[in-house]
Amino acid sequence: MTQITEIPAKNSLQSLRDALEQAERQVVRLDRNNIKTFLVGLDRIEQMVTEYGQNKSAIRAEETRWNSLRNRTSANPGLVATAAANAGGLDKLRSQHPPALGSWWHLDSVVSGRRTQALKRSGLAIGVVVVVALVLWGVRAFFPSANALTDTTTAIEQLVTAQKWPEALATVEKARQTQPDEAELLVWEAVLNEQVGDAAQAQSTLAQAQQTFVGQPAAFWTLVGNHRQQVGNLDGAEAAGQQALATAPQDAQVTFLLGSVAEARGDMVQAADYFSQTIALAGDTNPELGIITKMRMGNLMPRVEALPNPEPAQTITQTTKP
Repeated sequence: MTQITEIPAKNSLQSLRDALEQAERQVVRLDRNNIKTFLVGLDRIEQMVTEYGQNKSAIRAEETRWNSLRNRTSANPGLVATAAANAGGLDKLRSQHPPALGSWWHLDSVVSGRRTQALKRSGLAIGVVVVVALVLWGVRAFFPSANALTDTTTAIEQLVTAQKWPEALATVEKARQTQPDEAELLVWEAVLNEQVGDAAQAQSTLAQAQQTFVGQPAAFWTLVGNHRQQVGNLDGAEAAGQQALATAPQDAQVTFLLGSVAEARGDMVQAADYFSQTIALAGDTNPELGIITKMRMGNLMPRVEALPNPEPAQTITQTTKP
Protein backbone atom coordinates (compact mmCIF):
# COMPACT_ATOMS: atom_id res chain seq x y z
CA MET A 1 0.00 0.00 0.00
CA THR A 2 1.33 3.45 -0.90
CA GLN A 3 1.86 5.59 2.18
CA ILE A 4 1.63 9.38 2.28
CA THR A 5 4.97 10.62 3.53
CA GLU A 6 4.54 14.38 3.32
CA ILE A 7 3.44 15.86 6.64
CA PRO A 8 0.27 17.95 6.16
CA ALA A 9 0.33 21.65 6.93
CA LYS A 10 -0.11 23.01 10.46
CA ASN A 11 -3.56 24.33 9.68
CA SER A 12 -4.48 20.73 8.81
CA LEU A 13 -3.44 19.67 12.31
CA GLN A 14 -5.58 22.40 13.83
CA SER A 15 -8.51 21.28 11.68
CA LEU A 16 -8.04 17.75 13.00
CA ARG A 17 -7.99 19.00 16.59
CA ASP A 18 -11.11 21.10 16.02
CA ALA A 19 -12.94 18.14 14.48
CA LEU A 20 -11.93 15.90 17.39
CA GLU A 21 -13.07 18.47 19.93
CA GLN A 22 -16.46 18.82 18.24
CA ALA A 23 -16.98 15.04 18.07
CA GLU A 24 -15.92 14.61 21.71
CA ARG A 25 -18.52 17.17 22.77
CA GLN A 26 -21.23 15.58 20.65
CA VAL A 27 -20.66 11.97 21.74
CA VAL A 28 -21.55 12.86 25.33
CA ARG A 29 -25.12 13.64 24.26
CA LEU A 30 -26.06 12.37 20.82
CA ASP A 31 -29.57 13.10 19.54
CA ARG A 32 -31.55 13.45 16.33
CA ASN A 33 -30.23 16.97 15.79
CA ASN A 34 -26.51 16.25 15.89
CA ILE A 35 -26.16 12.58 14.89
CA LYS A 36 -25.69 13.29 11.18
CA THR A 37 -23.02 15.91 11.85
CA PHE A 38 -21.32 13.53 14.27
CA LEU A 39 -21.15 10.64 11.79
CA VAL A 40 -19.94 12.81 8.94
CA GLY A 41 -17.41 14.34 11.33
CA LEU A 42 -15.99 10.89 12.10
CA ASP A 43 -15.54 10.31 8.36
CA ARG A 44 -13.65 13.60 8.12
CA ILE A 45 -11.44 12.79 11.12
CA GLU A 46 -10.58 9.37 9.68
CA GLN A 47 -9.60 10.97 6.38
CA MET A 48 -7.38 13.54 8.09
CA VAL A 49 -5.68 10.91 10.25
CA THR A 50 -5.08 8.72 7.20
CA GLU A 51 -3.42 11.62 5.38
CA TYR A 52 -0.53 11.47 7.83
CA GLY A 53 0.46 8.04 6.56
CA GLN A 54 3.64 6.88 8.33
CA ASN A 55 4.15 10.25 10.04
CA LYS A 56 1.85 9.37 12.94
CA SER A 57 4.37 10.71 15.47
CA ALA A 58 3.19 14.20 14.47
CA ILE A 59 -0.33 13.41 15.69
CA ARG A 60 0.31 10.95 18.52
CA ALA A 61 -2.05 12.72 20.91
CA GLU A 62 -4.69 13.27 18.25
CA GLU A 63 -4.59 9.62 17.17
CA THR A 64 -5.08 8.57 20.79
CA ARG A 65 -8.17 10.79 20.96
CA TRP A 66 -9.38 9.35 17.65
CA ASN A 67 -8.98 5.78 18.89
CA SER A 68 -10.87 6.70 22.05
CA LEU A 69 -13.75 8.11 20.01
CA ARG A 70 -13.96 4.99 17.85
CA ASN A 71 -13.85 2.76 20.89
CA ARG A 72 -16.69 4.73 22.47
CA THR A 73 -18.94 4.20 19.48
CA SER A 74 -18.14 0.49 19.13
CA ALA A 75 -18.44 -0.15 22.88
CA ASN A 76 -21.65 1.91 23.14
CA PRO A 77 -23.47 1.22 19.85
CA GLY A 78 -26.80 2.18 21.40
CA LEU A 79 -25.71 5.81 21.71
CA VAL A 80 -25.40 6.10 17.94
CA ALA A 81 -28.22 3.74 16.96
CA THR A 82 -30.81 5.36 19.23
CA ALA A 83 -30.00 8.88 18.10
CA ALA A 84 -30.02 7.74 14.46
CA ALA A 85 -33.35 5.94 14.91
CA ASN A 86 -34.88 9.24 16.01
CA ALA A 87 -33.50 10.83 12.84
CA GLY A 88 -34.93 8.21 10.49
CA GLY A 89 -32.50 5.37 11.08
CA LEU A 90 -28.92 4.59 10.10
CA ASP A 91 -30.09 2.98 6.88
CA LYS A 92 -31.51 6.31 5.75
CA LEU A 93 -28.42 8.21 6.87
CA ARG A 94 -26.15 5.77 5.03
CA SER A 95 -28.08 6.32 1.82
CA GLN A 96 -27.64 10.08 2.23
CA HIS A 97 -23.87 9.85 2.79
CA PRO A 98 -22.40 7.10 0.59
CA PRO A 99 -20.23 5.12 0.72
CA ALA A 100 -20.60 5.19 4.54
CA LEU A 101 -17.92 2.55 5.07
CA GLY A 102 -16.89 3.51 8.62
CA SER A 103 -18.01 1.07 11.32
CA TRP A 104 -19.94 3.90 13.02
CA TRP A 105 -22.39 3.93 10.10
CA HIS A 106 -23.32 0.27 10.78
CA LEU A 107 -23.79 0.12 14.54
CA ASP A 108 -27.47 -0.65 14.08
CA SER A 109 -26.43 -4.20 13.18
CA VAL A 110 -24.58 -4.53 16.49
CA VAL A 111 -27.57 -3.23 18.47
CA SER A 112 -29.91 -5.54 16.60
CA GLY A 113 -27.75 -8.56 17.41
CA ARG A 114 -27.46 -7.67 21.10
CA ARG A 115 -31.17 -7.07 21.52
CA THR A 116 -32.04 -10.34 19.85
CA GLN A 117 -29.78 -12.18 22.30
CA ALA A 118 -31.28 -10.27 25.24
CA LEU A 119 -34.79 -11.20 24.18
CA LYS A 120 -33.80 -14.84 23.85
CA ARG A 121 -32.45 -14.83 27.41
CA SER A 122 -35.79 -13.40 28.57
CA GLY A 123 -37.76 -16.13 26.83
CA LEU A 124 -38.96 -13.69 24.18
CA ALA A 125 -36.93 -15.08 21.30
CA ILE A 126 -37.53 -13.49 17.94
CA GLY A 127 -37.82 -16.08 15.22
CA VAL A 128 -36.60 -13.89 12.40
CA VAL A 129 -34.21 -10.94 12.43
CA VAL A 130 -36.13 -8.17 10.66
CA VAL A 131 -35.08 -4.81 9.38
CA VAL A 132 -33.35 -2.78 12.09
CA ALA A 133 -36.01 -0.08 12.13
CA LEU A 134 -38.70 -2.68 12.76
CA VAL A 135 -36.66 -4.24 15.54
CA LEU A 136 -36.15 -0.89 17.25
CA TRP A 137 -39.78 0.19 17.00
CA GLY A 138 -41.16 -3.33 17.50
CA VAL A 139 -39.32 -3.78 20.77
CA ARG A 140 -40.63 -0.42 21.99
CA ALA A 141 -44.22 -1.20 20.97
CA PHE A 142 -44.62 -4.77 22.18
CA PHE A 143 -42.11 -5.24 25.02
CA PRO A 144 -42.44 -2.31 27.42
CA SER A 145 -40.08 -3.93 29.97
CA ALA A 146 -37.41 -4.25 27.29
CA ASN A 147 -38.17 -0.66 26.31
CA ALA A 148 -37.58 0.48 29.89
CA LEU A 149 -34.32 -1.47 30.04
CA THR A 150 -33.17 0.06 26.75
CA ASP A 151 -33.88 3.58 27.99
CA THR A 152 -32.10 2.86 31.27
CA THR A 153 -29.10 1.35 29.48
CA THR A 154 -28.85 4.38 27.22
CA ALA A 155 -28.90 6.69 30.26
CA ILE A 156 -26.21 4.61 31.96
CA GLU A 157 -24.00 4.61 28.87
CA GLN A 158 -24.27 8.38 28.55
CA LEU A 159 -23.20 8.85 32.17
CA VAL A 160 -20.38 6.33 31.69
CA THR A 161 -19.17 8.18 28.61
CA ALA A 162 -19.02 11.34 30.73
CA GLN A 163 -17.22 9.31 33.47
CA LYS A 164 -19.91 10.19 36.02
CA TRP A 165 -19.54 6.96 37.99
CA PRO A 166 -21.69 7.79 41.08
CA GLU A 167 -24.53 9.11 38.92
CA ALA A 168 -24.40 6.03 36.67
CA LEU A 169 -24.39 3.75 39.71
CA ALA A 170 -27.39 5.59 41.19
CA THR A 171 -29.26 5.10 37.89
CA VAL A 172 -28.55 1.37 37.98
CA GLU A 173 -29.64 1.02 41.61
CA LYS A 174 -32.89 2.86 40.92
CA ALA A 175 -33.65 0.65 37.90
CA ARG A 176 -32.98 -2.50 39.94
CA GLN A 177 -35.82 -1.57 42.29
CA THR A 178 -38.23 -2.69 39.54
CA GLN A 179 -35.93 -5.19 37.77
CA PRO A 180 -33.84 -6.70 40.58
CA ASP A 181 -32.70 -9.80 38.66
CA GLU A 182 -31.95 -8.22 35.28
CA ALA A 183 -28.49 -9.48 34.26
CA GLU A 184 -27.53 -6.33 32.39
CA LEU A 185 -28.20 -4.16 35.43
CA LEU A 186 -26.43 -6.53 37.81
CA VAL A 187 -23.28 -6.50 35.70
CA TRP A 188 -23.40 -2.72 35.37
CA GLU A 189 -23.74 -2.38 39.15
CA ALA A 190 -20.73 -4.64 39.72
CA VAL A 191 -18.55 -2.85 37.17
CA LEU A 192 -19.49 0.60 38.45
CA ASN A 193 -18.81 -0.45 42.04
CA GLU A 194 -15.36 -1.47 40.84
CA GLN A 195 -14.94 2.04 39.44
CA VAL A 196 -15.92 3.77 42.68
CA GLY A 197 -13.66 1.50 44.72
CA ASP A 198 -16.25 -0.68 46.47
CA ALA A 199 -14.57 -4.00 45.73
CA ALA A 200 -16.62 -6.03 48.23
CA GLN A 201 -19.96 -4.88 46.81
CA ALA A 202 -18.68 -5.35 43.27
CA GLN A 203 -17.68 -8.95 43.99
CA SER A 204 -20.99 -9.71 45.68
CA THR A 205 -23.05 -8.27 42.82
CA LEU A 206 -20.86 -9.99 40.24
CA ALA A 207 -21.52 -13.34 41.91
CA GLN A 208 -25.25 -12.60 41.86
CA ALA A 209 -25.09 -11.69 38.19
CA GLN A 210 -23.25 -14.89 37.40
CA GLN A 211 -26.19 -16.89 38.74
CA THR A 212 -28.36 -15.52 35.92
CA PHE A 213 -26.02 -17.08 33.34
CA VAL A 214 -26.18 -20.70 34.45
CA GLY A 215 -24.58 -22.80 31.71
CA GLN A 216 -23.41 -19.67 29.84
CA PRO A 217 -20.08 -18.70 31.41
CA ALA A 218 -18.70 -17.23 28.18
CA ALA A 219 -21.73 -14.97 27.73
CA PHE A 220 -21.39 -13.79 31.33
CA TRP A 221 -17.69 -12.94 31.14
CA THR A 222 -18.10 -11.34 27.72
CA LEU A 223 -20.77 -9.00 29.11
CA VAL A 224 -18.53 -8.18 32.07
CA GLY A 225 -15.61 -7.53 29.73
CA ASN A 226 -17.64 -5.29 27.45
CA HIS A 227 -18.85 -3.15 30.35
CA ARG A 228 -15.39 -2.95 31.89
CA GLN A 229 -14.04 -1.76 28.56
CA GLN A 230 -16.78 0.86 28.37
CA VAL A 231 -15.64 2.37 31.67
CA GLY A 232 -12.00 2.24 30.57
CA ASN A 233 -10.94 -0.69 32.78
CA LEU A 234 -8.88 -2.43 30.09
CA ASP A 235 -7.05 -4.76 32.47
CA GLY A 236 -10.35 -5.94 33.91
CA ALA A 237 -11.84 -6.27 30.43
CA GLU A 238 -8.95 -8.44 29.26
CA ALA A 239 -9.17 -10.60 32.40
CA ALA A 240 -12.88 -11.17 31.74
CA GLY A 241 -12.17 -11.88 28.07
CA GLN A 242 -9.58 -14.49 28.97
CA GLN A 243 -12.06 -16.12 31.37
CA ALA A 244 -14.57 -16.30 28.53
CA LEU A 245 -11.96 -17.61 26.08
CA ALA A 246 -11.04 -20.43 28.45
CA THR A 247 -14.64 -21.69 28.41
CA ALA A 248 -15.50 -20.93 24.76
CA PRO A 249 -12.48 -20.66 22.43
CA GLN A 250 -14.80 -20.88 19.42
CA ASP A 251 -16.99 -17.91 20.44
CA ALA A 252 -16.67 -14.98 18.02
CA GLN A 253 -18.00 -12.50 20.58
CA VAL A 254 -15.11 -13.40 22.89
CA THR A 255 -12.36 -12.86 20.32
CA PHE A 256 -14.05 -9.62 19.24
CA LEU A 257 -13.93 -8.36 22.83
CA LEU A 258 -10.24 -9.24 23.15
CA GLY A 259 -9.52 -7.58 19.80
CA SER A 260 -11.28 -4.42 20.94
CA VAL A 261 -9.26 -4.36 24.16
CA ALA A 262 -6.00 -4.84 22.23
CA GLU A 263 -6.94 -2.04 19.84
CA ALA A 264 -7.80 0.29 22.74
CA ARG A 265 -4.35 -0.39 24.15
CA GLY A 266 -2.71 0.44 20.83
CA ASP A 267 -1.60 -3.14 20.14
CA MET A 268 -2.73 -3.11 16.53
CA VAL A 269 -1.05 -6.37 15.50
CA GLN A 270 -2.69 -8.34 18.32
CA ALA A 271 -6.02 -6.63 17.60
CA ALA A 272 -5.81 -7.62 13.93
CA ASP A 273 -5.08 -11.21 14.95
CA TYR A 274 -8.14 -11.37 17.21
CA PHE A 275 -10.35 -9.69 14.61
CA SER A 276 -9.20 -12.18 11.94
CA GLN A 277 -10.25 -15.00 14.25
CA THR A 278 -13.58 -13.27 14.89
CA ILE A 279 -14.37 -13.06 11.17
CA ALA A 280 -13.57 -16.76 10.73
CA LEU A 281 -15.60 -17.81 13.78
CA ALA A 282 -18.60 -15.57 13.04
CA GLY A 283 -19.15 -17.10 9.61
CA ASP A 284 -22.83 -17.50 8.77
CA THR A 285 -23.89 -17.84 12.40
CA ASN A 286 -23.35 -14.18 13.30
CA PRO A 287 -23.22 -12.17 10.06
CA GLU A 288 -23.78 -8.84 11.83
CA LEU A 289 -20.66 -9.31 13.92
CA GLY A 290 -18.73 -10.44 10.86
CA ILE A 291 -19.65 -7.24 9.00
CA ILE A 292 -18.67 -4.99 11.89
CA THR A 293 -15.38 -6.82 12.40
CA LYS A 294 -14.45 -6.58 8.72
CA MET A 295 -15.01 -2.83 8.91
CA ARG A 296 -12.88 -2.61 12.03
CA MET A 297 -10.18 -4.58 10.23
CA GLY A 298 -10.39 -2.23 7.27
CA ASN A 299 -9.74 0.72 9.55
CA LEU A 300 -7.04 -1.14 11.46
CA MET A 301 -4.87 -2.53 8.67
CA PRO A 302 -3.41 0.80 7.43
CA ARG A 303 -2.13 1.40 10.96
CA VAL A 304 -0.69 -2.12 11.17
CA GLU A 305 1.05 -1.70 7.82
CA ALA A 306 2.47 1.64 8.94
CA LEU A 307 4.22 0.02 11.91
CA PRO A 308 8.02 -0.39 11.54
CA ASN A 309 8.64 -4.10 10.88
CA PRO A 310 5.60 -5.34 12.81
CA GLU A 311 6.06 -8.75 14.34
CA PRO A 312 3.16 -11.16 13.94
CA ALA A 313 1.01 -11.48 17.04
CA GLN A 314 0.89 -14.80 18.81
CA THR A 315 -1.95 -16.78 17.31
CA ILE A 316 -4.35 -18.30 19.77
CA THR A 317 -4.89 -21.99 19.21
CA GLN A 318 -8.52 -22.73 18.50
CA THR A 319 -9.96 -26.06 19.51
CA THR A 320 -11.69 -27.77 16.61
CA LYS A 321 -15.11 -29.01 17.44
CA PRO A 322 -15.58 -32.74 16.86
